[in-house]
Amino acid sequence: MRQYKEQTRAGRFLACALFLVGTVQCARAQSATLLVSTDLECHWSIDGDPKGVLKVDDRVRVSLRLGEHLIEVVALSNGVRWEKVVKLTEPTEQILVIPLRAEKTDAERAQADLELTKRGYWIDPDTRLMWAAKDNGYDVNWTLAGAYCKSLTAAGYRDWTLPTIEELEGLRSGEVPKGGVKVRGWAWSSSQGTNAGEAWHYVFGYGARYSADVRHSNVERALCVRHAGE
Repeated sequence: MRQYKEQTRAGRFLACALFLVGTVQCARAQSATLLVSTDLECHWSIDGDPKGVLKVDDRVRVSLRLGEHLIEVVALSNGVRWEKVVKLTEPTEQILVIPLRAEKTDAERAQADLELTKRGYWIDPDTRLMWAAKDNGYDVNWTLAGAYCKSLTAAGYRDWTLPTIEELEGLRSGEVPKGGVKVRGWAWSSSQGTNAGEAWHYVFGYGARYSADVRHSNVERALCVRHAGE
């Protein structure tokens, strides 16, 4: 009887130990490591929890549960703010480099927008295409979009046209147009779509093209372009 009790006690102890090991392994499997660095000294936080000062030479490893985490940063030198939602989906190490040198202050951004609006255009240095500073300002069908560009006078030029779908795709940087060009919603192209009577339009936020009926679809904008130097 005594031997039976000892065996039972030993079995329970082993089961408990295995349960604890499994629990620890499971917890580890549900977390990931984020390796964080920056190109400017800054204060930073994760999900609202301050992490102190991050220096340029620092390489900080943080263990986080799987899921989404908000990283918020303020540069010490010029007050530039930066934030990003990091998605951790695998229990592995993910690298995050905070690009503060590429960020502009709110004042610099506002000044650049004002200058673009006054000038009325932006020239892409990669393609030499001259883009109107903003779209037409309201949704139109394809025919009206083309008519708008044809009648547009900006920067002293009157030879503006609807861009091709490839030209629109080349204007995208991240989820927005390059150069501060303003487009709200979808933008018509001059390129024929999938079927006859359709044209491609482009969505900068998704980086995707869609084919739409040129007569009945009127939820797109007109963004005009011309070849610089012509």
